[in-house]
Amino acid sequence: MGFAVLHIQKPKGNDSGTTAHIERTVSPANADKERTPLNENLIEYPDGIETRTQAIQHRIETAGIKRKISHNQVRALQVMLSGTPEDMHRIQAAGKLDEWCDDNIKWLQDTFGKENVVSAVLHLDEKTPHIHATVVPIVTGERRKAVKKKEQENKQEQDKPNKKQYRKKPDDTVRLCADDIMTRENLEYFQDSYSEAMNKYGLQRGIRGSDARHISTPQYYRDLYAKNEDLKEDIEQLQDQKQEVYDSVRDLYDRKDEARDKFLDMHDYVRNKEKEISGIESRLQQLKQEYEPYKAQEDINLLFSVFPQLNERLRIAQLCKGIGLAVDTIKQLFKGEPITVNGKLHSTEHDRDFAVQDAKLQLFKEKGDIHRLRLNIDGQNIIDWFKQKFQEVKQTVRPHIKPAPPKQNKGRGV
Repeated sequence: MGFAVLHIQKPKGNDSGTTAHIERTVSPANADKERTPLNENLIEYPDGIETRTQAIQHRIETAGIKRKISHNQVRALQVMLSGTPEDMHRIQAAGKLDEWCDDNIKWLQDTFGKENVVSAVLHLDEKTPHIHATVVPIVTGERRKAVKKKEQENKQEQDKPNKKQYRKKPDDTVRLCADDIMTRENLEYFQDSYSEAMNKYGLQRGIRGSDARHISTPQYYRDLYAKNEDLKEDIEQLQDQKQEVYDSVRDLYDRKDEARDKFLDMHDYVRNKEKEISGIESRLQQLKQEYEPYKAQEDINLLFSVFPQLNERLRIAQLCKGIGLAVDTIKQLFKGEPITVNGKLHSTEHDRDFAVQDAKLQLFKEKGDIHRLRLNIDGQNIIDWFKQKFQEVKQTVRPHIKPAPPKQNKGRGV
């Protein structure tokens, strides 16, 4: 029986880099781009919300919080759910991955509150299937630490006359507080309850009190790079040994008949060493390729944190490239100039081309968000335009087929 994997952390600094990783606006080095279309959003965003970052802000704004939120408060918890790799592949091969996802969403919503679970994405383009969930830490009542402190003060002063006792604040006060969720007791409870929910899939709780600690992905690659340097030294030593072996073989070859048997043994030894060196060199090259792109990813995430508008411009540029616009045309759009297009525009969502003639494309800033951009075609959002054209094509091709009734909701969050 394998282990259920549950990891919860409070992000540090700007969360846009995490959104880029989860929503694959920037593809990490360890992801298979050909399998990225298999990833699935398990929770639908509210109307008008298009990204995980927007969903976090929308929940905070609609939760009824009256107290001002400071700039350094944690706005969302990152939750990663998975299992031992071989067990996750077993679940997937048995056709139970959808059921596993449903049970994970139910556990998240039962544990943190349905409205607080604003995003959950299933990643199938990495080695092990897993879910990245986002929880906004909305709680009710007074802060846990403040309640304990004032209860102690009341206990010390309860015998003194004419002293006002501490009055608790209403139990329904809505607050944003990650610390009240990430207590030691809660974290142990989360591990216990999650493992119970996963028992049906042959996944059990990890060892209680284990010294094992989760490390961040960047730290993992830094450690991996250090191991690569050790491998380089091993390779150099093996190459020296190989040269020594070759020298010995040449000496033995000169003596021919006298040491034929020994020469044959040494020849096999050399071949084995060459295979060993080749394997080490191949592994080193692979590790370098995995490390170096991720280092560049850290630099990109830093740029997104310092200049949040870059992330939005990158999204629009990728959208324009995806529909078939040339680089020069995209540059013209970013200058605020309208352009006229003829021919075909490609929809990656519907995987087909749509013909246009004298269509007008132009970029606009979203109202209320100076960094948010919208690409319009003939005055209409291009995403909505593609959906409309696709419906028109469906009606044209299959007008005689009666639409199927809507599917029943299986229990995933909406």
